[in-house]
Amino acid sequence: MRLRTLTALVALAIFIPLLVMGGSAFEFLVIVIAGITLFELLSLLAVNFFTLESLFAYVLMYLALLPQHYLDFLPEQLDQMTLFYTGVVIFLSLMVHRPERLDFSLIAKITLAALYVGRGYHFLILGREMGLLAILFVLVIIWSNDTFAYLTGRAIGRRPLAPAISPNKTIEGSIGGIVGAFLVSLIFDYFFNIYQLSFLGNLILVILLCLAGQMGDLVESSIKRQYHVKDSGKLLPGHGGFLDRFDNILFVLPIFYFLMAFF
Repeated sequence: MRLRTLTALVALAIFIPLLVMGGSAFEFLVIVIAGITLFELLSLLAVNFFTLESLFAYVLMYLALLPQHYLDFLPEQLDQMTLFYTGVVIFLSLMVHRPERLDFSLIAKITLAALYVGRGYHFLILGREMGLLAILFVLVIIWSNDTFAYLTGRAIGRRPLAPAISPNKTIEGSIGGIVGAFLVSLIFDYFFNIYQLSFLGNLILVILLCLAGQMGDLVESSIKRQYHVKDSGKLLPGHGGFLDRFDNILFVLPIFYFLMAFF
């Protein structure tokens, strides 16, 4: 428990100041975290880091991740999606030249891993560009959901939420996480009121974000179960890997960005 707490404090001491700074410093941090997360996923897929497949994975991931202004030196027609798809086409072409090593299934897994990680962290950068309070609101909801779900599950959890995937998660914990996150959102809204949402609007937003976060956690648990591993990595002592810590963020932030178009 002490190791887990110490790791969290060190991580927050690095993450929070750069989050507050924003700009290139925060973008660089996200780029590094995304690179490590993709490495963890590729390791699950048994893709060696020093291979052509890994190179394509990183190129595709960073094409999905980087803000558009990083590509301003290119002709206007070459947007991120065009470049990403061109990379996929070239990657698929390798099947012709390396049929013994590459098949469609492996290429599809690597491409999806690159998109999942790259675009997920892309929304972390976009969230910061929406404003410091905006991204703090989302992170506070995510962390509150996790904390209250854990505490409620430990205290009164009885009915399993997804026993085949994550036996320790309970329905009571899931509900407790949502209720706790909503109460925290009311406190946050009282002091900052950044979106001026109604009570009902705030409730709907928090429920959707919490459900997205819990789904992200379950999806990552499912991936680890399929590949028979307990943690995605070992770089965060007491916490596992970066994917273990950011799995819910990769699900919540795209949903938040989408919902903000309607709120």
